[in-house]
Amino acid sequence: MMSEIFFSIPDLRIFSYGTTLACGVLLWIIEGLNPFFFPEKRRSLHAKLNLSVAALNLLILLPSGILMAFMLEWSRNVWPGIGMLALHPVAKTILIILLIDLWMYLWHRLNHETALLWRFHSIHHSDAILDVTSSWRFHFLEILISELLRLPLFMLMGAGIEHSLLYSLFMTPVIEFHHSNISISPAQDRLARLIIPSPMMHRLHHSRLRSEHDSNYGSMLSVWDRLFGSFLMRDNLEELRLGLDHESDPGKQKLFALLKRPFCP
Repeated sequence: MMSEIFFSIPDLRIFSYGTTLACGVLLWIIEGLNPFFFPEKRRSLHAKLNLSVAALNLLILLPSGILMAFMLEWSRNVWPGIGMLALHPVAKTILIILLIDLWMYLWHRLNHETALLWRFHSIHHSDAILDVTSSWRFHFLEILISELLRLPLFMLMGAGIEHSLLYSLFMTPVIEFHHSNISISPAQDRLARLIIPSPMMHRLHHSRLRSEHDSNYGSMLSVWDRLFGSFLMRDNLEELRLGLDHESDPGKQKLFALLKRPFCP
């Protein structure tokens, strides 16, 4: 088991959570010192809203993680999934992580292309001030649906909780990075997006223009956008308008308004 090669499960979980927190704090500091966009709203107020949304999601993610650990351990005893290929543990882990990231790409794309799912995902896109805290801003029902769908997929793959934790360990800092408001050079951004979705890629994904925000769906790797024709880039994003028309107004950017928005006409 990969967790026995690198970490125990509790160690891996603590390390994953610690990495998420440390990267978030570090990016928050850097984007305050060297921002790409200069937000009109106080950063602390923006963070307060997004962290409030994220705190609600923990009420789903924490019990979901416990349930997933039990279900994945049980399922591997009755269905080996990718284990049938008799791969080396490292090769098996790499394959599973790639498949999880492919699913994340497909799930993200479904959220844009399915009207019902977009009602929930649009809460994330209605944020007109993109920074590292935006990476944690998702409607709790989007999180719930995502958790319910990925559990059977993980069971089918023969994944264990250690694979889920390892994926989170690699993926979450990438998501925090490409949502962040840090300013890096065009050359650095081009280099980053050879492997991962870069900040410039993801800023375009948060454009108010549907032709632009229906692109660049990758979570950890940028290869899926290139393979499936959803990669998009353009120069001069300094004047890019973020958010959604009619949804990013200040009156709609309050906690209760965001939570009830998917159920309104």
